[in-house]
Amino acid sequence: MRRNRSGVGTFEKRLLVGGTVAAIFCVVVIARLFQVQVVEAKPYRERAKQQQERQLEVPAKRGDVLDRGGNPLAFTMPADRRGTRPAERMYPQGQLAAQVLGFCSGDGDGLEGVELAYHRYLGGKPGWREVGANAHGYRYTLPESATHPPEDGHSVVLTIDRVAQSVLERELERCVVDNGANSATGILMDPRTGDVFAMASYPTYEPRRYAESEADARRNRAITDLFEPGSTFKAVTAAACFEEGAAERDTRIESCKVLELNGGQMRDKQDYGWVTVEETLILSVNTATALMAREIGPDKLYHYARAFGFGCVTGIDLPGEVSGILRKPANWSGRSLETIAIGQEVGVTPLQLACAYSAIANGGVLVKPRVVRAIRGASGKTVREESAKIVRRVISRETARVLTEILQQVVASGTGEAAGIPGISVAGKTGTAQRIDPETGRYDPRRHIASFAGFLPAEDPRIVGVVVVDRPRGVGYGGQVAAPAFRRILAGTLAAGREPMGRDLVAPADL
Repeated sequence: MRRNRSGVGTFEKRLLVGGTVAAIFCVVVIARLFQVQVVEAKPYRERAKQQQERQLEVPAKRGDVLDRGGNPLAFTMPADRRGTRPAERMYPQGQLAAQVLGFCSGDGDGLEGVELAYHRYLGGKPGWREVGANAHGYRYTLPESATHPPEDGHSVVLTIDRVAQSVLERELERCVVDNGANSATGILMDPRTGDVFAMASYPTYEPRRYAESEADARRNRAITDLFEPGSTFKAVTAAACFEEGAAERDTRIESCKVLELNGGQMRDKQDYGWVTVEETLILSVNTATALMAREIGPDKLYHYARAFGFGCVTGIDLPGEVSGILRKPANWSGRSLETIAIGQEVGVTPLQLACAYSAIANGGVLVKPRVVRAIRGASGKTVREESAKIVRRVISRETARVLTEILQQVVASGTGEAAGIPGISVAGKTGTAQRIDPETGRYDPRRHIASFAGFLPAEDPRIVGVVVVDRPRGVGYGGQVAAPAFRRILAGTLAAGREPMGRDLVAPADL
């Protein structure tokens, strides 16, 4: 009996201990559940949401690029709903205005040209939507998923005229092929507003297949490549002399075949004898131009060259522009005054030259060039409109008028005759410069740059044109190579009914 009582007591103790342990365990579990489900519920819910839900980016539609008439030059073909075909940037005009437009990466980022410069407007802002995801990564739509719609990109309206651009590109290619040249660059712009109607180089490329092209073909030579302007720069020297009262159009100068310089010589094709300033430009007399420069000196020549925009960027709304080369007089050699006066020792871009001649054409004011007219929202409403910007007055109206009349005679009876268009008054100047051999640092007599800068109609200029041809076959004078190309480009543009271009634009008030 004692043994039975002892066994019963032991069982009761075990039962009590077991019950106590079970009770403690239940309390711990309940406490833990309370902690997880109540106290720490929010962090666990957020962690579960992170594991079971995803935020998918909804890309914005990239904005269009339009020409000045509203015709599309670039647009984005959206991806299909199944995702089997990604979004693709399309250029419906093929190679047209390729160096101005630039191109996009596979991710839709602008890499060059307008696509890069205006990416923050074109690209838009991506949105997002929430989807569910299981342990295997399978995604599914949630019944009440949050969404944030994307903001599609703005459209950019260019100053480029599609027809003028097409004519320019066609004739640049023809010029390169006919003259065996390395490349050719051209610009057409409104001298009153700075609107660039056309800008191109040949060789060129197709933006949609940019990876298949050479870097030289993609480069916008109009703003990145420097050349010595040669005789086209003589208009700047003449303008400086007129403004400073050092000469008038009928002032006579005794030229010579060989002019002695400090440490060298300057030569002309022949001894022209006594010539007026007007004849100096018409016949493009080097020695007479150099003697004109001596009358005003280095500081004045530098001042006017700088005022015309040489040696600094034009500020055009495109990436990659270079400032050119125009050293300060303190860094000139003993012969720099004379050689700079005829367009040597100066490095300019085709666009800088176009802006300088625009200042002559519009009455003496330097305007800022532009390739974008306006930016429109996805709804089509204009959100930003560009206006013409005057940089500074360079020369007086009277000096501009006299220069224009002289440049008319350059085309009528001088070195620029090949640029003439029957029935239209054309003003302009030819240029021929030797290229510097990068290996020797000397001028290479076998390599030249031919150029022509001009505008029309001379009595009320609406279009300024510049043509630069690099390394044409043979000597390749500007009057033989660039001037005929200028004539064909302008005549073709006018024949297409694009004159007077920019009539719908309002020039700055003081032009």
